[in-house]
Amino acid sequence: MNKLLQRFPVLKDLRLWAVLFFVVTVAASLHRYYLGNINNFEIFRYSFLNLLDGVDLYTLHPAQHEDLFKYSPTFALFMAPFSFLPVGLGIVLWNLLNVFVLFFAVKRLQLSGEKKLLILLFCFIELLTSIQSSQSNGLMAGLMIMAFAMMEEKRPWMAALLICFGFYIKIFAVVVAVLFLFYEKKGQFILAMIAWGILFAVLPALVSGIDGLIMQYESWLNLLANDPAHELNYSVMTVVQRWSGLEISDIYYLVPGVILLLLPFLRKNTYRDPAFRMLMLASVLIWVVIFNHKAESPTYAIAMCGAGIWLVLQEKTKWTIAFAVFVFVFTGLIATDLFPASWRSDFFRPYAIKAVPCILLWLYVQYLLLTVRTKENT
Repeated sequence: MNKLLQRFPVLKDLRLWAVLFFVVTVAASLHRYYLGNINNFEIFRYSFLNLLDGVDLYTLHPAQHEDLFKYSPTFALFMAPFSFLPVGLGIVLWNLLNVFVLFFAVKRLQLSGEKKLLILLFCFIELLTSIQSSQSNGLMAGLMIMAFAMMEEKRPWMAALLICFGFYIKIFAVVVAVLFLFYEKKGQFILAMIAWGILFAVLPALVSGIDGLIMQYESWLNLLANDPAHELNYSVMTVVQRWSGLEISDIYYLVPGVILLLLPFLRKNTYRDPAFRMLMLASVLIWVVIFNHKAESPTYAIAMCGAGIWLVLQEKTKWTIAFAVFVFVFTGLIATDLFPASWRSDFFRPYAIKAVPCILLWLYVQYLLLTVRTKENT
């Protein structure tokens, strides 16, 4: 990669890549639109109209093709601008939003241009898979990374705003808030989380009324409580279940997972090392996917951002490169035509192979966080 950039310096220009990302995103969006395969976007755009009409968001509607809206009422409100646009234009703008929130979030990290580019390229195949399904994973990854950047810039109110915005799209975004332990102004951050959280929670009442909003929250919580757990997903839980036949409650995975995630915070003498903090961000981005029992294949756009951050922080040894290739191929490319269809249907999907490289990488990242000496303690 470095040799290629040295030979063609123009490739270092992130503006060039921004244009390429724009073109690919528009092309992929229009391709899906003309194929008529835009069910997720239809669900999103109609959610605001259902909220406006006082219709239960969490029951099946004609445009949903046997799939349910599973996001918060606040997310339905945020979809208002897309609800009145022509569908083709709306899906293009929605996917561009997902791509460029992530693009500018990575650009905001305190890394060299080459490292930012490597992160973006490392996760782009998964990001493309996500936008082909009109999903929100690029937006989620971007909000979480940008929240970290705002913490680094000592802007707790902006960090809290981004985290709360992400929370009302997908609940797991709140996990990135744990990184506030690295920083000063903890009181401001907690206050900001409470303030933004309450504001976003009640904001849909502007169109639904208080009673209507209460009804929507009751229906949403009921849906979350009764949503099927381990169907067609790629998580630690699924790998264990598919490989061993062992079926146990998610709590037996989440408790040790949370403990292992938080253990590096005991190393307080590492807090001032920027690389340590950024590696913790990588850990969080992978964790929220592999410990999410409903993580679908496109959700791995978030985990691959974490993997890309891990990669650029490491010394480029043969081991590091081999591990990165393993993750890129068996998570990022496993669902593509690079592999025969029979492999994908008969082995990769049934055994949730896509999740395995990121599970192994996360364990390795935690090992690094718990053992490697940093600039602050050498």
